[in-house]
Amino acid sequence: MNLAPNRKIAIYAPSLRGGGVERNAINLSRGLAEKGYSVDLVLTRAEGPFLKEVDDRVNLVDLAASRTLFSIPRLAGYLRKVRPAVMLSGMAHANFAAIVARKMAGATCRLVVSVHTCWSVGDGFTENWLDRNTAMIGRILYPRSDGIVAVSEAVAADLVKISQLNPATITVIPNPVAMAGPPVDSGQNPDHPFLQEGGVPLVVAVGRLSPEKGFDVLLRAHALLLEQGRVHLLILGEGKERPRLESLVDELGSAGQVDMPGFVDSPSKYIAKASVVAMPSRIEGFGNALVEAMACGVPVVATKGSGGPGEILAGGRYGPLVPPDDPGALSRAITEVISNPVAPSELIERAGDFTVDRVVDRYLEVLFPREALS
Repeated sequence: MNLAPNRKIAIYAPSLRGGGVERNAINLSRGLAEKGYSVDLVLTRAEGPFLKEVDDRVNLVDLAASRTLFSIPRLAGYLRKVRPAVMLSGMAHANFAAIVARKMAGATCRLVVSVHTCWSVGDGFTENWLDRNTAMIGRILYPRSDGIVAVSEAVAADLVKISQLNPATITVIPNPVAMAGPPVDSGQNPDHPFLQEGGVPLVVAVGRLSPEKGFDVLLRAHALLLEQGRVHLLILGEGKERPRLESLVDELGSAGQVDMPGFVDSPSKYIAKASVVAMPSRIEGFGNALVEAMACGVPVVATKGSGGPGEILAGGRYGPLVPPDDPGALSRAITEVISNPVAPSELIERAGDFTVDRVVDRYLEVLFPREALS
C-alpha cells in the first residue's frame, strides 16, 4: 500500500474501561497500525483494563480530563498541535465532543463519527439527560461531521428515523473482531470449576451488567433449563445490575449453577469452552461476543429485533433468534442448539466476514474516500 505523507489517524474515545466501543477502538487502532498508518489513540482519560492491550505501534494520548465534556478544550488543543489527517470517534458523548472540539480548534481534519446503538430503544434504559437526548443533539451536530458509520443496518435505520439524517451520509460497517479461534483457545484453560466439570452443558454470556443486556431474562431461562438437568451459566462482565442479578439468582434457586466472575481479560478463553453462547439483549447495536463464539465454532443464540445480532446470524441461519423478554423461548433455543448445533465450519466461515483486516479496509474507504487503496 502506498501511503500519502502525513496520513495520521486519531481515534478518540472516553476511556478503555471495557466495553464494545472500547474494544472496537483497540482493534481498529491495531489494524490501522498494521497497515502502516500512524495512529494516535486519544482518550479523555487513560484508564481501564484494555489499556494493556494497546498495540505498541499505536501512540496513546491521555487528555487527563475527568469527563468527556471537560476534555473538549484539550482535544481542540491536540487537533491544533498534531493536525491529524482524520479523526474517528465512537460513542455518542465522544462524537459530540469531537464535533465541538474540531470547530473550536479551527481544524481542517476529516471527522468521521461512529454510532453503536439504536437510540430509540436505548432511551428507555438510562436516566442520564444527555443519553436521553442523543437523538435531538445528534440531529443538530451529526450533519457537521464528514461521515457517519453505523455498526449495523438496524442502527443506520434507527439513526435515519429519529435524527432525520440523510441515509446517503451513513455507511454501515460492522465492528472489527479479533478472531482468537479454537486452535489458540483450546490450549488455554481458565481456572474455573465450571470448565473442569465434564459432561455438564455450559452457557456463556458476555456484556455489561445493565438492563438493556437482558441478563435477567437469561437467568430465568437458565432456571427453566435446570428443570431438565444440570446446566452451568457463566456471565462475564461488570455493571450496576450486579446486586439485582445476584438477588434474582437466589430467588430462582440457581446458586451453585450460576457464576458472574466480573470483567475478564480474555472472554474468548471461556467462550471457546462453552456449549452455547447466548446474547439475550433487549438492545444490541452489533454483538462482538457472537462473532467471537462463531470464530471458535461455538453455537450461538440471540434475540431478534435488537440490532446487529440478527444481521450477524443472517436472520437465524447461523443460530436461533428469539423474541426479547421471553425466557421460555430462550431456554428452548438453548436446548435446540446444544442438541443440534450448526456445523462449526459454517460458523467459522461466517465469522470471517468480521475480521479486523476486512473491516479496517472498509473503514479506510470512509476515512480517506479519495485515496486509492491497494
